[in-house]
Amino acid sequence: MKANFYIVCPPPVTTTTTTTTTTVGYVFVGHYAGFNIILGYVDKINPSTMSLVKTFTPPSGHNNVSSLTSLSGYLFVGYSYATPGYVDKVSPSTMTLVKTFTPPSGHGNVLSLTSLSGYVFAGYFASPGRVDKINPSTMSLVKTFTAPRGHNNVYSLTSLSGYVFAGYFTNPGLVDKINPSTMSLVKTFTAPRGHYYVKSLTSLSGYVFAGYSTYPGFVDKISPSTMTLVKTFKAPSGHNYVRSLTFLSGYVFAGYSTSPGLVDKINSSTMSLVKTFTAPSGHSYVNALTALAI
Repeated sequence: MKANFYIVCPPPVTTTTTTTTTTVGYVFVGHYAGFNIILGYVDKINPSTMSLVKTFTPPSGHNNVSSLTSLSGYLFVGYSYATPGYVDKVSPSTMTLVKTFTPPSGHGNVLSLTSLSGYVFAGYFASPGRVDKINPSTMSLVKTFTAPRGHNNVYSLTSLSGYVFAGYFTNPGLVDKINPSTMSLVKTFTAPRGHYYVKSLTSLSGYVFAGYSTYPGFVDKISPSTMTLVKTFKAPSGHNYVRSLTFLSGYVFAGYSTSPGLVDKINSSTMSLVKTFTAPSGHSYVNALTALAI
């Protein structure tokens, strides 16, 4: 069984004594079973002891966690084997369900989530792709972005400078810049030939980075103002299928669908390789990455 790992920092949990205050963050793990279908459990882990704190068990039919995000002290869970797609709002303190968002008909399975300016955004397995803007208080639909024809299956979402960016499972790869107020298209980035299937997006230092399901893997640095290519990172031979991206301290990190798993540290200015992490034997397929500054 595969598990997607995410770092989510809810509002500080404080334990107060007469002399000290301790702030605690937690790790949340969403479980995904590949082609098998399981209930989408989410585990809350104490990062100090790396032990289980509590598990969220979703309602029946909310299967296989595809994505997690956090906003205003709550955890939001998207499911990839649920029709229609569901997004659950979860209390991270009690790990219980607060409320469920059920999208309109035709919005398929939830593939990606992000949050921006007090709203949650969900991307779907749908043709054309759709992105829903969700009110997290009422868990109701605010507005839907329907992508242009041919922009299918929103596998990745990120946000930057007040905009939402959606990546599609298309050839060539496409990334749409979306105005979150009007949920309308601002501009589209069309990847170079051979850069297809945008499985991951991240943002850093005023740029958007797109990872592709290619061999070897490519990561494109995109100008969000012009939605044009700035520079491409071409991974070493054997570093195939970019499945995940994150950033830390000015660097971009790319995870690959390889065995053993590989993670490349990329200089975001020159888009060149700094160093590679090779996981131990049996630690395969880097489906998710995140970073936490300590």
